[in-house]
Amino acid sequence: MSKPKHLVQTDSAFKLFSKSYALVKENLTIFIFVYSVSALFALWNFLSRLSESNNLQESGTNAYYGFFSSFTGLHFTSPTGIGLGLALLLGFLAVLFGLLQIILVLRVAQGEKPSFGSLWGEFKKKGARLVGLEIMMGVGILVGFLLLIVPGVILLGRWFLAPYILVDKNTPVSEALVQSWEMTKGYAWPIYSVILVGILWSLTGAVPIVGAIISFLLAVAYSVAPALRYQELKKHSS
Repeated sequence: MSKPKHLVQTDSAFKLFSKSYALVKENLTIFIFVYSVSALFALWNFLSRLSESNNLQESGTNAYYGFFSSFTGLHFTSPTGIGLGLALLLGFLAVLFGLLQIILVLRVAQGEKPSFGSLWGEFKKKGARLVGLEIMMGVGILVGFLLLIVPGVILLGRWFLAPYILVDKNTPVSEALVQSWEMTKGYAWPIYSVILVGILWSLTGAVPIVGAIISFLLAVAYSVAPALRYQELKKHSS
């Protein structure tokens, strides 16, 4: 019979937010670069809302926006109104930089000062597995939510640390999922509290006009929190 797992005290999600914010400030230059694509989407959302609130469709500035849209494919009056080519490019960059963000926040949480070169070098070694892991997690959690909701919630929590495990320990996809399942056992609230606070920050996106900017800034400030939680549980599970 295996020995019962000794559970340890963990920081609150709001305390992790404070620590995350401090780490982002210390590494602001690399965060600005790696989150630049996310910032572009936030700015785009902001301009879309701003144009809608000013009812630009009926204003005298329509000629300018029509000219701008004709060669960029962007239509600020509709968040979805972009050219197919630009949409595909932005989608690709969003995925690429999203994966780089996972590596960035983990290394920052571990006290490192990563450069873009070091992040890119690590991505070249682990990026394909990270993509496979994210796809597997997404499909599994989606199926869980579609079935009975509860299985999806369980998988969301138990697999939450898998991306950090894969990057940190250079594991195969399946092993990252297994280790995350074991590491999160008995730590439901420490995991779900991090998720819930993240959802809370995302709700600020509903604020009229400036919501997208506020939500983005809070998300970046909080971005290291999940990796900090991983570091806590890793330290006490080893």
